[in-house]
Amino acid sequence: MKPTKDWVVLVIAVALGTALNLVTAGVLYDAIFSEGPGLSDNAVQLLTGWGGGMVGIIGAYVGYRVGTQQHASGSPPEDDPAIREEPPP
Repeated sequence: MKPTKDWVVLVIAVALGTALNLVTAGVLYDAIFSEGPGLSDNAVQLLTGWGGGMVGIIGAYVGYRVGTQQHASGSPPEDDPAIREEPPP
């Protein structure tokens, strides 16, 4: 994989993190200065979904990278049935 793809993922991760921080700041501002009881259910769902989605995307990318590096090195995965050991006679 080309190093430029790593830069693209890094830039996207930083941009998403910045956007999440801005949305979090806006939600907290609304919770503090609104007349309601605090965070609304919609705001909680927004923050939870967005945070979970970011973790999922980053996890998928890391898993893909590990898989491609393992495939490139030629080592089979640990659960490959072709590498099972024969029992001793």
